[in-house]
Amino acid sequence: MIGAIPNPTKSITIDFPIQKVKDAIINVPKVFKFTHFRESNEMFNTYTFSRTEFLSMGALINVNLTEVSKSKTQVNIEISRQIGAFDSWVEVSKANDHISGFINALASIIKNGVPVTPQKNEEQSVIPVIVGLIIGFIGFFWLLKMFS
Repeated sequence: MIGAIPNPTKSITIDFPIQKVKDAIINVPKVFKFTHFRESNEMFNTYTFSRTEFLSMGALINVNLTEVSKSKTQVNIEISRQIGAFDSWVEVSKANDHISGFINALASIIKNGVPVTPQKNEEQSVIPVIVGLIIGFIGFFWLLKMFS
């Protein structure tokens, strides 16, 4: 590819044990929207997430964890294109936003825990549909009577 730009990367060291970071990193898609877990290799502490983007095939977020000490973990993040390579500053800027968002989501989970999403009660989702159908039928018959 002509004019390809190297994949944006970021490396940070955080003051948490590697196991706590591993537990948190799996839950990042619950906080960082439009991010999906793809695969992991627990032996090498690598994780891959996909990130959807408007008008492109999206990006891959590759994360590698390294234990620096018992209480410190190095987190290496690399953003790559799902297809092709980065070739404009706009794409690199968006990739840097993905890095920032991923780090913020990881920090939020480590600090606050995994957010609990309330389970939808099936009765709650059926009631608006029934009310909408009743209103629709009434409107249909009212229009039918009006034009008859």
